Amino acid sequence: MLKYFIYLSVLWFVGCADHPVNFIKLTPTSLQESYIQATRKTEIIYQEKTQIILIATHLNAFDEEAYPKQKGEIFFVSVYQSDGKKDFLKAYNLVLNSGEKPLKVTPLKASELQGLIAEYAIPWGEYYLLEFSPQNKRIQDRLSITLSHKKFGENTLNFGFKAIQK
Repeated sequence: MLKYFIYLSVLWFVGCADHPVNFIKLTPTSLQESYIQATRKTEIIYQEKTQIILIATHLNAFDEEAYPKQKGEIFFVSVYQSDGKKDFLKAYNLVLNSGEKPLKVTPLKASELQGLIAEYAIPWGEYYLLEFSPQNKRIQDRLSITLSHKKFGENTLNFGFKAIQK
């Protein structure tokens, strides 16, 4: 009987305690959901070792006001290489499904990242802004980027999706 009294007492006090978990925050906001939906992750594994992890966000799909499609397809890329090298641009290639390489690649520092980009970026990675020329509707509907390495192989990130309404 004493055992049941102790269990009930513990349950009573645990139930009455203030919990630090805020269950409302477990549901993403519309802005967070839009960012997550515009983001893809890939990795290249070679000889049972992860060589690279790449997370790319199609910024046009995330925020068309700030990144209008008429100005081109723009991606934020967060990269981690397991060998610790910082030669991503020399070792790997990124091309759109149209075969186009980026027109402009801007390396970014962690201190330059803001908002959701800073929140979701790989903390120990390299960061880039990739700019491609504007693509026609057919390419945009099937938009993808292929990450490739001459020795390790390739993976494709597909961005063709219907964006959520904000």
